[in-house]
Amino acid sequence: RKLRFLEGNDPRMRTGLLELVPANQSSIDSSVQRNGKQIVSYAEIAAAHDKKKFEDKAEWFQMICRDRLRIEWNEGHMKIKIRRAHLLHDSIEAVMSLSPTDMRKIWRFEFLGEVAIDAGGLQREWFQLVTEQLFDPDMGLWLPSASNQMAMRINPASEISCPENHLIYFRFLGRVLGKAMFDGQIVAGHMVRHLYKHVLGWPITFEDLEIPDESYYNSLKSLIGMDNIADMCLDFTFLENDLGENRSVDLIENGSNIDVTNENLPLFLEVNMKYHMMERVKPQLNELLLGFFDVIPEPLLTVFDFQELELLMCGLPKIDIEDWKRHTDYKGQFERTGSDDRVVKWFWEIVTEEFDHEQRARLLQFSTGTSGVPSRGFSVLQSNDGKIRKFCIEGIKKEISLYPRSHTCFNRIDLPVYSSKNELREKLKVAIESSATGFDME
Repeated sequence: RKLRFLEGNDPRMRTGLLELVPANQSSIDSSVQRNGKQIVSYAEIAAAHDKKKFEDKAEWFQMICRDRLRIEWNEGHMKIKIRRAHLLHDSIEAVMSLSPTDMRKIWRFEFLGEVAIDAGGLQREWFQLVTEQLFDPDMGLWLPSASNQMAMRINPASEISCPENHLIYFRFLGRVLGKAMFDGQIVAGHMVRHLYKHVLGWPITFEDLEIPDESYYNSLKSLIGMDNIADMCLDFTFLENDLGENRSVDLIENGSNIDVTNENLPLFLEVNMKYHMMERVKPQLNELLLGFFDVIPEPLLTVFDFQELELLMCGLPKIDIEDWKRHTDYKGQFERTGSDDRVVKWFWEIVTEEFDHEQRARLLQFSTGTSGVPSRGFSVLQSNDGKIRKFCIEGIKKEISLYPRSHTCFNRIDLPVYSSKNELREKLKVAIESSATGFDME
């Protein structure tokens, strides 16, 4: 994605033009500047990018925010006063009145009518409560993705669900997410993978369509091998359903009058991807990013991949390994032996005894598409059809794949039948550490 910042009518609010462009046309500044002075150099960012562990990158990021970007207390600070019964209204009024400079000041919170001093607890509670409300599907701004109820996607019909000015909520949420990262706080909502990529400015791939809409992704993918696509009687449109009302959208100019053929199939797939990954929610995404970058300088984010960005925003999950093991199914080569299989035992020994919190979180991202764990545990993991589908380890022969591979829509890992624990450890680590670059895509 390419986001071009523009001056707005209100000096506190920039506007911007967002578009999806080829990767070679997108760029991000290589250093952080303020008032013409360099605050963070390219060399520092490059050195942080080379750090191997997520914790080291996160510590560097927080140090930069705390020591170089944050406005000192004696240069100005903010007191945010909120009525608990009007949490969202009061929070929007307060936060949207601030300038980007104010967003980097130290904030203190007061819930009116309550006797409490904000020593950090009220701040944590505010971020938790506000993001819970904004990501709640009943609010109408976000919807669960088709493949994972923990990964939220922008509601294309948010204007209908929230007609009083849905875009202000996205600008506000962008500022809240940015401020939470800036202050080292965590938020309550996990987003679908391609939205983290948009924040980072990473390339979007056709496979990113699978998580938000797995059935439509498969239907598009099935077209690739057809001999005569004209028999399908398709055109360059997409049928939107806005709260029960169907609406045909042209994917290109005059799309309803252009048939899909084998010759123009690549274009049909490309415009479908662009529409689903950005165009259908471009106004909302534009405001979300503008709000976020009111706080966080883009160059600082280049040290993270999209999985690390989710962990930075949402925190490392508390994973109950015993609950995970209890609610795991076994198929393929492991269907008969189950948890007693030698390779399965090695797998859980590595996860339990050798993996740290970050590696377990990345394994969860690799296998389910998000680091989020349902509040009731692994027993209520859902698949793309909304039904309970437990985590599954399917044993496969090494001739099929040398490395573990994932099927996030089904919460499943295909695990080759390795001959040694060392081989399993090596291949599993490579798979989960490389998945952010598309390693696990078939």
